[in-house]
Formats: sequence, structure tokens, C-alpha cells
Amino acid sequence: MGTIPRLEQLAAERRRKAVRLFRRGTPVRVIAAQLKCSVSWVYKWINYQRQHLWTRFRTGSRAPHHHSNQMPANVIVRVLYLRKYLVRHSARETRFAGVGPRTIQREYRKRYGPTPSFSTIQRILSRNHCTTPTPQNRQHYRPHPEAGKPNTVQTTDIITRWITGGAVIQTFHTVDIYSNDVASSSHAHKSDADACQHLLHAWKSLGIPEIAQFDNESAFSGGRYAYRISQVVRLCLYFGIQVLFTPIEEADYNWPVETFNGLWAKQFWQRHHFSRRCDVPRVQRTFLHWYRTDYVAPHQSDTPARLQRGWPIHRLPTCWAKQLPDPLPICAGQIHAVRRVDQAGYVHFLNQPTRIGKRYAERYVWLTLDTADRQLTIWYQRSVQADWRQLKVLDYPLSEPVLPVLNKFACLHA
Repeated sequence: MGTIPRLEQLAAERRRKAVRLFRRGTPVRVIAAQLKCSVSWVYKWINYQRQHLWTRFRTGSRAPHHHSNQMPANVIVRVLYLRKYLVRHSARETRFAGVGPRTIQREYRKRYGPTPSFSTIQRILSRNHCTTPTPQNRQHYRPHPEAGKPNTVQTTDIITRWITGGAVIQTFHTVDIYSNDVASSSHAHKSDADACQHLLHAWKSLGIPEIAQFDNESAFSGGRYAYRISQVVRLCLYFGIQVLFTPIEEADYNWPVETFNGLWAKQFWQRHHFSRRCDVPRVQRTFLHWYRTDYVAPHQSDTPARLQRGWPIHRLPTCWAKQLPDPLPICAGQIHAVRRVDQAGYVHFLNQPTRIGKRYAERYVWLTLDTADRQLTIWYQRSVQADWRQLKVLDYPLSEPVLPVLNKFACLHA
């Protein structure tokens, strides 16, 4: 370990001696002969000492000053400038825009042409302390429905806000998981009637889905009464739509709509001041237009409007929405739920406990209620690659007759 520093010291002393002899008047050729080196080498260190008066004649670092894959400095400056530009939200086109790598990449392409990759922008932001790390929590596998095309799965949630004067405003958001398109409506309450009104609006805008996904909000699930089929579920079954309830108290399962809720709260609600409930829809329409045509959501490859191109969209006709029976019946269909088994081996479905078994504690099961057969089937899948296992088939009583789905609605899901 000490050999290399010793050689460096001898080399420095040799250069220092060459310069010292030259200052004393010794000819350069004599110095070269005495030190057994070339004349050009002597001149090199004489000139070097003139340019670096305080040099110690140490050997400099041989590390390269440039790397072939090093990001140019102007790219880093541009990325950081765009970040600051987006944070200010001063321009009209960035009124609702985010400040993350995807938005920066899009703005970079508009201004400068070819862009650095998403990971490169993320790395630049991270090195300059412009990001917030998110913790990753490990948990058991949770089954999810597949969304391979628009309107396969639509998920709905409610976000509550207050306006000046204390008036409450309940905003319903429905997100199409494949395209990330959104339908939104605001109401004074979050009753089941308001939820049904929003769903009709969403199906007119986005289209009729195969599966409607909800959390366990009482407006969707029907309250605290056992074996009760809510008005929202009845409305979905009437149009031949399957219903899926997410795990209880696990908002991250509903991440597409929760992500949009965060974007809506940050980019829309916090940047506008409302004193009347009727002022919200006008600004919200502008926000939704920007979202559909210009915003690329996380885990998405393009804007919602472009992702829907080329796919058939079956939107709900207005005449169908006006012809709803009152009261809504229970129609033949399927109601699903994903539940985590508690330590005692039970799950709750439609406010009724069902025993699964302690061996499945803390794991997730899939429950399916077939209203036509009045049977509840419980399934388990260990991982995404594993096959489904049928655990139980139970009789499920319903206090009302079950009607078949009308042919015009059944044809939409054929």
C-alpha cells in the first residue's frame, strides 16, 4: 500500500530538482543528462512551474473529465428550470398541470425537441432534492379485476370539501381504469339517490362498464342492514353491470380514483376559491377538458382521449336513463367483493359475517353473489400465477324476486 505514494514522492522531487537546477543557471541539456530524461521533459516542468507558482509537482488525477454517457449540463438546467416553471402555475396552459417527471418530459418536448428518458428526469430531480420518496409496504396478494379495454372496470369514489360559508360539497369521481378517463359531478349530499344520479351521468359520458367498482361507503353498500341490496347495486344490475366492492378500509386498492382525488384536490380545489356551489361545475369542466386532452396519468402511456381511440364506446342513451322503474328491482347478475380474512377466520359481506377459516387469516378472498341462483361463492388465489380455488358455496337469501336483465342491456355485455 505504501509503494505507490513513495513513487509519487520521488517523481515530484525529480521535477522539483529539474526546476531548481534551471534557476541556478544549469543548461537544460546538462539537467536532462543528469536526471536521465529528455530535454522536452525539462522544458515541460519549467513552463508548468511558471503557470502554477505554488505547485508541489504532484501527479494529477488521470480520471476522465467527461463520460460518454454523462448528461449534458444544459439538459439538467432545462429540467430544473421547467420544474420551477411548473411549480409557479403562472401560465394558462399549466394552470392545472403537475410538477412530476411526466409533465416535465412533455413540456421539454414542446420547447426543446427530443427529451431525456423518464428515469433520467427522475434522477435529475432526485439529485437536486425535488422529489418526495414514497414508502413501499409489503402485504399479501390481493386479486384485481383485469381491465384490458375501455369500460371494462370503472371505479367510483366520493371526496368531501367545504366552500366559503360552511356549505358542504360532495364530489363523485368515476375513473375508467384502462384509459383513466374521468366523469365528475358535484352534489349537496352523498345519499344513494345522488350516487345513482352521478352514475347515470358517468355512463352517459364514459360509457356503460362491465364492472362497477366501489368502496364500502354506505351510499354504495346500502348502510348497516344485513342482506340489503342498495339502490346503487340495483341500478348497476338493472343495466347488466357487475358490482365489485373493494377491501374494507384499504383505500390503496382503489388507487386509480384515489390518485385522481389527490390530483383534483391539489391542482383544482386548492387553486380556486368558491363561494357558491353552482360555481364549481363551470371550472370543473375546464379542468376535466385539460385532464382528458393533456394529462398523462401515472402508469399510463398517453392521455385518456388518445387511449380511447379505436375502441367502441357504448354510452348510456338519455331515454334509457328516463325509463328507470321506481322502485328499482333486483335483477339477475353478480355482486363481488374482495375481503381480507380477520384473525378469527371471518369476513363481512353486505353486513353479514361469513366464516372462511383461520388458515386463511390475513389473506384475501374473492366473494361472488349470484342473485339469480341466490348463492354466495368464495374463491381464493394464492398469487397472480396460481389457479383459483373454490372454498365454499353458500345459500344466500333474498327477500325479493329476482328479475332477468332486459335484452337490450344484456346485449351490451355479450
